[in-house]
Amino acid sequence: MVKRPSDAELIFNVLNILRKNGEIVGEIKFLEYLRNRKIGASPKRFRKIIYEIPEIEVLVKYSKKKFGYQDRCPVCSSKLTTIRGVNLEGKRKIIGYKCDLCGYNSTSHGKPYIYTFRLKNHDL
Repeated sequence: MVKRPSDAELIFNVLNILRKNGEIVGEIKFLEYLRNRKIGASPKRFRKIIYEIPEIEVLVKYSKKKFGYQDRCPVCSSKLTTIRGVNLEGKRKIIGYKCDLCGYNSTSHGKPYIYTFRLKNHDL
């Protein structure tokens, strides 16, 4: 039976898994490690918790696909802010979206397709 843990339990288990493995490539693979420990978390909740842990470094590879408007960041699910520019007529237009938490920028990145998780000070 897989249970939904508190945030503290999830953080504890995430850190233990990374201390044991060093680096994990792929969000699905990480969620499988958690399920093996009878811990359940949605991908959205998992990414949100990961970005709150300062010891963890998250590397994201992006596809070249265009990012359509969403109100939430596709990487960490936090609120996006708009990037505005001025066109040749002097009118302000929305040219993209950015995330203040993880640094996602829709003008320079596409959609995220693979995540790599690792401890910042871990010898591999």
